[in-house]
Amino acid sequence: MKNNYEQLKEMFTEMVVKKNASLIPKYYHPDFLLYSNGKIMDFDEMVRMHEDIYKTEIQYKVEYDEDISLEQDDKVAVRMYITTSRPDDAEKELELMLIAQYLDGKIYRVWELTFPDWSQDKKFQESLDKL
Repeated sequence: MKNNYEQLKEMFTEMVVKKNASLIPKYYHPDFLLYSNGKIMDFDEMVRMHEDIYKTEIQYKVEYDEDISLEQDDKVAVRMYITTSRPDDAEKELELMLIAQYLDGKIYRVWELTFPDWSQDKKFQESLDKL
């Protein structure tokens, strides 16, 4: 059985990088809540957002700072970098400090800070507005 950190990395590889929103129920608990940069998102909002984003031409690359990652009981804390790219646009790197809590083998809560704040990214909002 995979530990939670391995499951988290698998989720980013299989769901985010491959843009496969159908895997959300495999990795996320139905009572999921995301606390990101002062905003709260529930499971349904997260599903809608990922389905919408994955329809765009955005691509993801994910890297982990293995020296700053730890797992204890039902929580994983990790520092990671997500680089996004779109055709005809420069790559953008986000640094994340993330704590994920698991329940029943699925991501139940995530507390994260991103730099820069992804929700303030104009290109991100423009992509969603075009859908």
